[in-house]
Amino acid sequence: MFSTLKIIVISLALLLSNVAFAKALSDYSASITELTIVSHGQRMSGLAYLAAGEGPHPTVLLLHGYPGNEKNLDVAQALRSKGWNVVFFHYRGAWGSEGEFSFRNAEQDVQAVLNYLNDEKNALQLRIERKQISVVGHSMGGHMAIAGILDNPLVKCAVAYDGANLGVKNSGFINDPKTAELWKEYSDSLFMLKGWSGAKAQAETKKYGVELNLINRVNKITGRPVLFVPANTRVIPMELHITPLVSALKATKNSQIFYKVIEDDHSFSSSRAELVDTTFSFLNSYCKDKSVLR
Repeated sequence: MFSTLKIIVISLALLLSNVAFAKALSDYSASITELTIVSHGQRMSGLAYLAAGEGPHPTVLLLHGYPGNEKNLDVAQALRSKGWNVVFFHYRGAWGSEGEFSFRNAEQDVQAVLNYLNDEKNALQLRIERKQISVVGHSMGGHMAIAGILDNPLVKCAVAYDGANLGVKNSGFINDPKTAELWKEYSDSLFMLKGWSGAKAQAETKKYGVELNLINRVNKITGRPVLFVPANTRVIPMELHITPLVSALKATKNSQIFYKVIEDDHSFSSSRAELVDTTFSFLNSYCKDKSVLR
């Protein structure tokens, strides 16, 4: 019995010893930090995927779509492994964040998170290089990424994966009765978006279409780089949502607008490696100024 007990004690000691040695030897290992970010008095949940190394690191704000079933966290992990911080969050009213969801609220929420990341104290804690914050968004998040850079001169770059333009004219979501009814039914099913419905979606895009239309803001790009990655599906019709916006941005002074079609479904289900490589190549080439990094 003594011998059995002794073996157990020794085994436990070895286990604890291995746990101790398994701990990171550096204070700057890759890690994940939970965030609570306030937008208009309401709390939003988020995560910071922090890259290894003292930094500060270039940082991406990753924006999910409608309603956010595909979160693209494989992109977050991949970018982190290549030296980028990635911050992900849920808009007000989405997936447990406080408040009610709306498209215009989501635009405001992106700016609230950007302000949070640009705060000196927060940037120091999260090892963020404030001069190198970019936005990457998918679907509705693509709209939010372009709105994010247009509405904030401190944003370095933007990437839109098969991105929508929520205020686009002649969108089937608004005008085509059959399509509008399908989107209304789908929106009514989105229980993870608090206070939301198909009727509210239609009302907001109709009432605030001019305000939401990204083409009306293109002159605020001021030559900063933007990458569009359409999937060429009917979920986000390119000829309505993407091509006109690309053309308008290209017509601005000193434009740096890039475009790569990845033929796949709306979630790029069969092209994840290509999506990551395309994103990293763009960010590393145009959005990372090595002269300001320590």
